Amino acid sequence: MIDINSTLFVQVIIFISLMIILNKLLFQPVLRFLEARREKIQGDEAEASRLESEAEQKRLQFDGELSDAKSRALEEKEHIIDSGVAQARSTLEKLQKGIDAEIPRMKAQIEAESDQVLGELEHKQDPTARQIAERILGRSIK
Repeated sequence: MIDINSTLFVQVIIFISLMIILNKLLFQPVLRFLEARREKIQGDEAEASRLESEAEQKRLQFDGELSDAKSRALEEKEHIIDSGVAQARSTLEKLQKGIDAEIPRMKAQIEAESDQVLGELEHKQDPTARQIAERILGRSIK
């Protein structure tokens, strides 16, 4: 059988005292640390969510600006191409006019040179033809 005496009350008082001391010195600081840690994690998660949302907004804004820049660049490219085509067309027209003006002059020059060469050939034709005929016949022709 168990004897209940004054040592049991002393043990109960020591146990309760120990519980109070451990609660103040160990359990409450650990619980406060765990609560602070939980709050910090929740705050960090909220901050990460906010930053993620902000990054998504900036990405969408960047994509929009990039799209606008591409369309402006395409318009500028088309403008430059159109300008180049118009300038090339203008240059070709000037060259064509110059060529068209030069053709009659060249034809006249060729015709004049042709007449001159034919005249020279006619003058040389008689002596050359006579020399060839003399050689073929083997005698002189007068």
